[in-house]
Amino acid sequence: MIGHRHEIARLQSDFYRDQYRKILRWLMGAVLIMLVLILMIIYLILFTPQQHYYANTTDGKILAMPQPKIG
Repeated sequence: MIGHRHEIARLQSDFYRDQYRKILRWLMGAVLIMLVLILMIIYLILFTPQQHYYANTTDGKILAMPQPKIG
């Protein structure tokens, strides 16, 4: 009788331990993906390319406009 209860308790313990480790792996993967996305956002904010402005004439020619001076 006692042996049967210990066997059930051990099986439940193994089940919860395995599920905890599985969830922990998924959470660590999610955290890693979030960090990569955050780093990508920071990179895109810090290293945005300069915008190029163009104008067109009435006959359809496209002209590059001079870059505005900032600061």
